[in-house]
Amino acid sequence: MKLDKHSSVPLYAQLKELILERIDRGDYAPGSRIPSELVLCDELDLSRPTVRQAIAELVAEGVLIIVKGKGTYVADTAEQAEISKFSAFSCSFLLLKNLADHKLDSIERVDSNEETDKLFANIQGIQGGFWQIDRPMTGNGQLIGLCRSYIPVMMFPDLAEDIRLGKPMIDIVANKYAYLPQKGNLKLQVRAAGNQEALYLDISRRAPVIAMSSILTSRSGHICEAIRIVLRPDAAILDFEQNRL
Repeated sequence: MKLDKHSSVPLYAQLKELILERIDRGDYAPGSRIPSELVLCDELDLSRPTVRQAIAELVAEGVLIIVKGKGTYVADTAEQAEISKFSAFSCSFLLLKNLADHKLDSIERVDSNEETDKLFANIQGIQGGFWQIDRPMTGNGQLIGLCRSYIPVMMFPDLAEDIRLGKPMIDIVANKYAYLPQKGNLKLQVRAAGNQEALYLDISRRAPVIAMSSILTSRSGHICEAIRIVLRPDAAILDFEQNRL
């Protein structure tokens, strides 16, 4: 395909089609870096804004991914992501066996907010707010996602202090077995990354991410933990095993 500067089709739209054609042809393989904006400008005699608009739209559509400080890459195909080992319980904080093996970004007490309202929709009887626990997820030695758990404070009122004191998990959940996860459901979607998610995962804003949410219920039938997970779109093999119990 050649660009036609006399065509009624905008040049940025023609460039998009050219890049897609090169991807389909294998010139730009999944996971590979494409030429820089300046290289494309020189090669195709285009202005920088034209090239930038074409790339921005392909990023928004999930075809390309911008990695800060490295360049623009072709997104890995869906077939390269393996999530068959993942379940609603895979990233449960309450089911961890050894806290020392898991890094915590933060733990704080929060009141009901937009996120908790969505996760705990139509659920009554939860008072006192939630413990919000953020943990990084890794795969093949690299950061691939963020896991956030919400645990009702009324069930584990001393959770933050117990963690600060370095108590083992077996002591934290002692005599709390009626509140530990027994059942769970999992929802999965692909959506655009939010600004904070993009910053945390070092991806471009509005890049597609794999978003999962789980609601875990205890033996007593109460919701004991809600989990939100956001995964990078370019994680070729998602090794969740090390993020499990």
